[in-house]
Amino acid sequence: MIGFQGILTAARTLSYYSRRQEVTANNLANVGTAGFKADRLVAHRPGGLESPVPVEATDLSQGNLRTTGRPLDIALEGRGFLVVETPAGERLIRGGSLKLDGQGTLVTGDGEPVLGEQGRIITTGGSIEIGPDGTITSDGRSVDQLRVVLPDEGAALFKEGASRFLLAQGAGTDPAPDVRVRQGQLEEANLDSIGGMVSLVDIQRAYAASVTALRTMDGVLGAVTTDVARV
Repeated sequence: MIGFQGILTAARTLSYYSRRQEVTANNLANVGTAGFKADRLVAHRPGGLESPVPVEATDLSQGNLRTTGRPLDIALEGRGFLVVETPAGERLIRGGSLKLDGQGTLVTGDGEPVLGEQGRIITTGGSIEIGPDGTITSDGRSVDQLRVVLPDEGAALFKEGASRFLLAQGAGTDPAPDVRVRQGQLEEANLDSIGGMVSLVDIQRAYAASVTALRTMDGVLGAVTTDVARV
């Protein structure tokens, strides 16, 4: 019974390290994605279990801001999100490289309208200025103000593609007056690429050690079973 329990524990440990490797590799693949928020995986051992259970969460901490000088590159300084309109409903983003479509609507790189306090932001002017409070002016004329929100305390956010977040059903948002909009800047991914690569090496070593332990226990259990059968 003890041998079977040891094998089960080793197998669960392998599953944990396998998932941790997937998460770490995905983080590293997005190190150059503006506004990307890294996923973190930690081991949690519930009562009654002797092996770790992976618990995954998204790190929403602020990434470094990088100056680009491009007028429609937008970053947020502080806790908060911009709101975009998608075919599936409203989603949250941390900024990015925006653009104007053929109708003068401010959209994301994927063509999704960025929402202001009055809805879609449409401008036909030649220049765009975005103030720290999100106020948008074009050729000196006020257009709208970016809708910057903060999800309810404790509300769950689910990752989607293109650095979008889906707010948990039933959760709401409030205005985020303390957030500052930075025009001509992008928020970098909130992870350390060197640290991530070191973690990958550590994970691979731990995985290999667990495989060795599993094979050893399997061999011992096989030998014991054979000896018992001979008695």
